[in-house]
Amino acid sequence: MKKRITTKIVLIVLLVGGFSNAQTGIGTTTPVNKFQIEATTADPATTGVAANGNLRLSGTSGSHVLDFGLSSSSTFSWLQARSKTAYGTNYFLSLNPNGGWVGIGTAVPNSILTVGKADGTTGGEITLNPSNTTTEGGQITFKKSITSSTYDWTVDQVGDATTPRFRIFPGATETNGIIIKENGFVGIGIVNPTTKLYVNGDITANSVAGTSDARYKTNVMPVTNALEKVKALQGVYFNWNQKDFPQKEFGSQKELGFIAQEVEKVVPEVVTREKNNEEYRAVKYDKIVALLVEAIKEQQKQIDQLQKKIKVLSKKSVKR
Repeated sequence: MKKRITTKIVLIVLLVGGFSNAQTGIGTTTPVNKFQIEATTADPATTGVAANGNLRLSGTSGSHVLDFGLSSSSTFSWLQARSKTAYGTNYFLSLNPNGGWVGIGTAVPNSILTVGKADGTTGGEITLNPSNTTTEGGQITFKKSITSSTYDWTVDQVGDATTPRFRIFPGATETNGIIIKENGFVGIGIVNPTTKLYVNGDITANSVAGTSDARYKTNVMPVTNALEKVKALQGVYFNWNQKDFPQKEFGSQKELGFIAQEVEKVVPEVVTREKNNEEYRAVKYDKIVALLVEAIKEQQKQIDQLQKKIKVLSKKSVKR
């Protein structure tokens, strides 16, 4: 009795040990892995009903399948979720749908999706190809927060006939965001900036410094006839033309400043024109400070001369 039991145990051990070390192959008699399938390579088809992958996962219910394959036309492997009867109908493919971090090029992801290794040995570059065959380039959408937010944010590139540009904007209103043209011009609130930084609206800052180092300048000359030029300038009160230029988002309050066309006749150095057909003018208000300083000095010189004359006349009057 003991001999039979011992024999059965030995057989079971041999069978279990044999299977645990076995390598099973389908389509091959020399598998090198525990389970290996070898079949003709094929690209993922979009039509037909015949299996075109190396392996298919299919459920007893539902219309979707998951196909795995090795491409015959390139060096990539693929998997595709789709209809079991119509290859042109694709389905969602989810990784860790119940949660968990996913790594690409790394075994230690530190976020929902981590690309590349932390030590830089495997790069973390991502390429976003165009969204369609016409103007839309790569695109990322940041969904709005659960509370308080109103719009989703979009980061993308567009190459329409107006001007190719990189965009960051909320909802569908591009002018509510930031635009970077291919020439490096940046616009806030405007689609086609014509300077390095064009802000379509008001700016608030603690201070603004302008480049002024002597080493950057040549042909330096003193400002002359400053007082005459200041006297020729006409300061005005005005309201912005909101009706004809709604896209400029002008404020409704009364403003104080100059008319650029009038300033251009007197001090053309402080007036710029937009690089477009309209050539809208702008005034470099900070540059007028230099003119005002020299005007005050000229005026003070006149005052000093008048004071000297008054003293002379006063002495003559006393002597009489």
